[in-house]
Amino acid sequence: MLRVLVFPKTPQSIVNRLPDALSTGLPSNLAEVSVDPVELPVPVNAYVPARRQYSADPFLDTVGHRVPSGKHGLGLVSLDLFVPSLNFIFGLAQYGGHALVALPRLSPVFYGLPENEALHFERVAKEALHEVGHVFGLSHCKQHCVMRFSNCLDDTDRKPSTFCPSCLKQLH
Repeated sequence: MLRVLVFPKTPQSIVNRLPDALSTGLPSNLAEVSVDPVELPVPVNAYVPARRQYSADPFLDTVGHRVPSGKHGLGLVSLDLFVPSLNFIFGLAQYGGHALVALPRLSPVFYGLPENEALHFERVAKEALHEVGHVFGLSHCKQHCVMRFSNCLDDTDRKPSTFCPSCLKQLH
């Protein structure tokens, strides 16, 4: 079972649609998705003033504390996240644990472009499936697959929103 958890300012339109997108994209043995009704607080130690960004690890810890043992959580964060080795991230996952998707850089608005809710949602859904794939044991894939690594937004836009046959077989 996968539980979607939200942090402040997560667009309700994404929260409402993402469980269906995840259930559709995952094999039936992993497709049980629910939304936690409680909005999680931003971790107090997450903001790094020198970077003007938020460290992803405290968010992942918060998700882990909220989800019961044996379950997996996917946190949706409407803040610009990073990990020490990267300037920013679209998402982060722990194999067998929990995952995050950082929403800001997936939105055209972040780059000064007009709002496009459909495109924003498509990107969020792809990155959510990608991170959940890691949670369930998949590594990056070189095929035409949602598990391809996204180094930039063009990579996210080019990859499909589905798993390749090889990754799908591993998930079963």
